[in-house]
Amino acid sequence: MQAVILAAGSGLRLRPITETVPKGLVRIDKKSLLQYSLDILSKFGIHEVIMVVGYLSEKISKEFGEAYKDIRITYLINKKYDRTGSMYSFSRARRDIGEDIILLESDLLYEPRAVELIINSPYQNCLLVAPARGTGDEVYICIDKHRRITDLGKHIHSSRKAKALGELVGISRFSLRFLEMLFIKAEEDYQNGKLNLHYEECVFAGSTLQNPVYALFGRNLIWTEIDTTDDLVRARESIFPRIKSVSEKISTSREQNNGD
Repeated sequence: MQAVILAAGSGLRLRPITETVPKGLVRIDKKSLLQYSLDILSKFGIHEVIMVVGYLSEKISKEFGEAYKDIRITYLINKKYDRTGSMYSFSRARRDIGEDIILLESDLLYEPRAVELIINSPYQNCLLVAPARGTGDEVYICIDKHRRITDLGKHIHSSRKAKALGELVGISRFSLRFLEMLFIKAEEDYQNGKLNLHYEECVFAGSTLQNPVYALFGRNLIWTEIDTTDDLVRARESIFPRIKSVSEKISTSREQNNGD
């Protein structure tokens, strides 16, 4: 399984921090957000990462080079990062994807369980969903009784929000078959001038009864997206300490079990 990381955006809402570094290189404690993601992917046996970059792309490639630990990294550039959406960035990876993938956004801080859930998912095509945090910036996810996604978005009707399963985390899984269809449809959208689409919107539009996309629910998942300086403060003061505490407990438990 490959991983694709979308890291092209300029992070305007994180200025002035992102005037000199892309969002993925913003640091929490001693590591950048991208480094945390790469560490987790390595832990779960992902050895090939496609990183779509744009804004200050050279800083990312210089930071990690062609390999990080046991992960080979391929960099693809979205030269139109300042006027296109995340789906356009995702499409830059089309020719380099040769198998099922995990898709990640670069501005996430999350516990390793998030990737573990995706890898062990019973669904070939799914979006990881967590309880809505109440930040006002959620992408809400609605489902049917089979957990197939029936609606999503930040601005869905209030009645739908009330019944939503939760919000999009920004970690997903897709089969090669689904991606082939998704990228073909995306190219049609680009030809019609639709360059600003978000990948989750296109994924939802491509979901059918024959090839559905499901919601994979991460109950009590510890994570945050970092879009603003307030998000960054919360990540450093609250989310990271919780992730660190959980990781230490898991590590201690494994050591004890190995010693028995």
